[in-house]
Amino acid sequence: MLIIELSEFVQASINSIWPIIANPLRQREFAGYEIQETERLNAVSMGPEFRWRELGVLLSKRYECEVQVFGWEPPQWYCFGTPNLFHVSFELEPGEGGTTIRYRVELPETPEDRRGPLTEICRQTMRNLRRLIHPGADGPARP
Repeated sequence: MLIIELSEFVQASINSIWPIIANPLRQREFAGYEIQETERLNAVSMGPEFRWRELGVLLSKRYECEVQVFGWEPPQWYCFGTPNLFHVSFELEPGEGGTTIRYRVELPETPEDRRGPLTEICRQTMRNLRRLIHPGADGPARP
């Protein structure tokens, strides 16, 4: 299993970050890859069992998948993914003057030789998220 973990401290409250990361329909605003379309698949409120369909491009390949929220502990932890393809979690830890964002991606069936490109996508996701939280923050433009 390929696991990528990143964390970053941002000068923002947990309550200002949570609505951004905990809404899968907003992920296209900060994902380090191209999400072309998201569509809600059920009438469940945001939280456990919320499901959506996602279309996009990752590592130059088109993808389509159905995704589900597996873990939901507002406003600190959120986990989503597919049963076999991927699991993603965001954990927020409040601290003095801001919040630490922990971003973890688990890819059960992904070969180790994809670690480099996928790690860069995760880093870009964190840079984009930082810019969304702090407009005008330094860093390369969104791909």
